[in-house]
Amino acid sequence: MKILIQILLSIIIFTGCTQTNYNIQQYDSNNNDRESPPKNKKIKKELAKIKNEVILNKEITHSFAIIFPSYTIGKYALEATNSINTYLITKNKSFKLNVYDIVVQNKKNILKVIKKIKKDKITKVIAMITKKDLIYLNDIPNISKIKFYLPLINKFDVKNRDKLKNLDLTFGAISYKKQFQKLIEYAGSKELVEFYGNSAIGKTLHGYLKEENFFYRKKIDDNNGRYKFFLRNNKKLENSVVILNTPIIKSSILLSAINSQELTISSILSTQLNFTPLLFSLTQKHDRKKLIIANSIGDIPDELEEYNQLIGNQMSYSWVNYSTIVGVEYLLYDNIDMFKDLSIEGNQIIFPVKLYKVGNHSFKLLK
Repeated sequence: MKILIQILLSIIIFTGCTQTNYNIQQYDSNNNDRESPPKNKKIKKELAKIKNEVILNKEITHSFAIIFPSYTIGKYALEATNSINTYLITKNKSFKLNVYDIVVQNKKNILKVIKKIKKDKITKVIAMITKKDLIYLNDIPNISKIKFYLPLINKFDVKNRDKLKNLDLTFGAISYKKQFQKLIEYAGSKELVEFYGNSAIGKTLHGYLKEENFFYRKKIDDNNGRYKFFLRNNKKLENSVVILNTPIIKSSILLSAINSQELTISSILSTQLNFTPLLFSLTQKHDRKKLIIANSIGDIPDELEEYNQLIGNQMSYSWVNYSTIVGVEYLLYDNIDMFKDLSIEGNQIIFPVKLYKVGNHSFKLLK
């Protein structure tokens, strides 16, 4: 029955419960004479499936665009576009969505795609770019006429924000800093220990904690995969609170190793990075009995969540998908009233931070 519902939902998406014009275009100035990176082929193939022409003759009430570099965030781009699909169904109105794939994020590609967006007379844009190249938007004339929503950037992670005053920007990334504040507050007066990874996100999260007073820090890289050797008889871990800044695979291995060594750790804390149902399949219940995780995904309207579940899109565990839909709501209606526990302060979406204990089969709210 569920498969039948999914098929029917797909038919609705592609035949016009909402009038959605998908115009997928690529803008990669450095990729004109060579084949796209191999890891990108599957993503591009999936994105091609959602290309759709206007079928209904309704008057288009809203037009907006989404920009992303598929080479670096292809998976997120695909999920975000699917999330927008489900959002449009719940609204049952006519929309036009132009999808612009810049493939690789750099100054030349960004300037080129914005020029095209201006030519297409689109003034509402979801830009899935990182803070590294944000400043280049200042180089575009009449850019203030375009309203940007930035789901991957938190305002307070951007330096020299005063140079962006001429831009109409709304920032939509969660705050890992606030999650750390909540976790450290939970730790109380106990000694803090950090395990962090060598991935980009691991280094970023580690950077947020550099000013904090940690008793012991350990970088978890590929050369110390046999974790029991630095865990065994490590007195620095006794009665400590461990913060895991490692992605789910390494976190799962660490949790198992910590449990097998029977260490006297007070609790193990983590950010949104490990708020995923994969945790339950990759770990044993005894491995995660001391684990507390921060989450900033707020309440999702029931209808929107149901549609996402039908197409296998887990918005409840993907803050990027969640933020993207918040951004669509804001761009279209200039408010986010649909999301009861969110607010906007100084052009930054403010997300709640709640702590969850990891139970046998689910995350259980602490506070």
